[in-house]
Amino acid sequence: MTILLSIMKTLLSCFTALLLSFPIFAQIPDEHLVGAWHFAPQYTLPGNAHNIPGPFISPPATPYKKVDTQAYPLIFHGEDPTERIINFLPADSLPHGPFSLEMWLVDHVNQPVGVLATVKGKDVNTEPDWLLAYYDGDVIFTLLTEDSPRGTILHAQADKPWKRYWHHLLATYDGSRISLYLNGTEVSSTSVKKRLQDRSASPEIEVAAYMKNEPYMDMGNLLRDLRIYNCALNSEQVQSRFESLQTTVEEGWFYEDKFHFNAGPYLHFATQKSINLIWETDRPATASIKYGKQLPLQEEVKASNFETIQEITLENLEAATPYFYNIISRDEEGNKIESGVLTFQTAVQDEGAYSFALIGDTEARPHINDRITKMVWDERPNFVLNLGDLTDGGFEPHKFEWNYEYFAGTRQLHSRVPVFPVAGNGEADLFWYKKYHRLPNDEVYYAFRYGNAEFFMLNSNESKEQFKPGGEQYVWLENALKASTAQWKFVAHHHAPYSADENDYGNSWEGPSNYGDPTVRPVVALYEKYGVDMVFFGHLHTYQRSLPVLDDLVKEEGGVIYVQCGGGGGNLEDFAPARAWFSAKTYRGHHYATISIHHNKLRYQVFDTEGRMKDLLDIVK
Repeated sequence: MTILLSIMKTLLSCFTALLLSFPIFAQIPDEHLVGAWHFAPQYTLPGNAHNIPGPFISPPATPYKKVDTQAYPLIFHGEDPTERIINFLPADSLPHGPFSLEMWLVDHVNQPVGVLATVKGKDVNTEPDWLLAYYDGDVIFTLLTEDSPRGTILHAQADKPWKRYWHHLLATYDGSRISLYLNGTEVSSTSVKKRLQDRSASPEIEVAAYMKNEPYMDMGNLLRDLRIYNCALNSEQVQSRFESLQTTVEEGWFYEDKFHFNAGPYLHFATQKSINLIWETDRPATASIKYGKQLPLQEEVKASNFETIQEITLENLEAATPYFYNIISRDEEGNKIESGVLTFQTAVQDEGAYSFALIGDTEARPHINDRITKMVWDERPNFVLNLGDLTDGGFEPHKFEWNYEYFAGTRQLHSRVPVFPVAGNGEADLFWYKKYHRLPNDEVYYAFRYGNAEFFMLNSNESKEQFKPGGEQYVWLENALKASTAQWKFVAHHHAPYSADENDYGNSWEGPSNYGDPTVRPVVALYEKYGVDMVFFGHLHTYQRSLPVLDDLVKEEGGVIYVQCGGGGGNLEDFAPARAWFSAKTYRGHHYATISIHHNKLRYQVFDTEGRMKDLLDIVK
């Protein structure tokens, strides 16, 4: 009996220690949550093409009134706000005693941007009751208190973001102390007297964005979530919230507890008889894809396995024909979401007229890509070439760059217009690139025929070994070009054979430049030998078109035109100080290009994000 009691005491002791090892105060009771708001933008096309697949949680909005006055804007870091949302929570719902403020931010641009949440009156002479703000890594929390009527201030530098770009800001007031946490860790704290609140000033809650350095950027591109609690969260609860938000990012979810599409629908590799379609849901689900040439939809293909990423090829289609489709997805509990009725068109007949767009380096700015995709949609191209760096660095650990940036900024277009991509250095591990595409030849390099043209899509990440004579892609490309009977021949890859970039190929401000990637140059001989008309690439975040080049000289007859089209969402770069010998046109700014072909005539145009034409070229073969 003594031994048994001893064993039981030991087990009880171990069980107690185990319980104590868990953060028993980590759970936050629902009654302490005053409000939770999600801000991520859902970009859509205009008019009848407007569509948001699946459920959508709208961000807060300022209540509409026919006649209203507006509280004064706060100048933050010398800037007026570019966007304001005011009075979206009644003032009497705001905590009068202890409280906590939480922000979840992703700052993936290289220009200073900011956002703040505050409660303040309309009187310009009244200090905010409280304010939590972020600007280019600078974090401020202020609270009006009896010992500081202009506000007690906590300040910190968010210089250690999670996954390079993410910031969890959480500020608390417990009645006698204010604290500021960054990414789950307390970084600043001080004792204060009682809150000072002037309720006669009719306080209003406000969220404001400061984006003057990033045209077209929405508040939701920086601020993902905002929460207010009517209690001071303790350190375990703060850490629990940070870990919960980390999970959503790791999984690429838009919402923590709602069945939804978090990628796609996404059309790619269209032929005269088929088209490839992918989409992703936040949890394993089956799907039914209904499609047809008119409504109601009569044809159906089913994806019966429970998966998160689903790939389907719609086959036995008719050439040059518009189609409608709708994805109906169901999770294991029977919940249903739909993509909504969307459209696509199969490839044209061999001698048909067609148009396609060029976009490169879509990378980190969904707001820029949304702007470009809307303009491309207005052109109604048959397809799009994406010239690589679909993401800024969307390797396996950075899935969010696909969900929150690439698909968020391009889904509205590519759910209707198919894309043919090449891999850039931003997709070099090809982990998610392969999961989100169904392409020939193991999805690395491939060719396709469209109308009277043939396109040869290469992986220049492997150029050092595979682009030299005898290399894998060199041999494949030579055989493919030799066998091609197309009237027009185009090559696309990510890295530059010829470019006047200022510093990627030698710092041109200090010495000579190679004017292009030496590891790519060996394959140029095949372009010249087999009559390639144009070569498209990105990598450099500027626009440049070359004169026709043959044997490293400008030659009208037999020369190849090189187009650098890296104007998607990447950080803008610049050119060398001296004009390159091959340069026909340069432009520094976000942009896209279109090419229209009918028989032996080609029209090539380039536009900036305001729709202004930057280049024009007509070719007759």
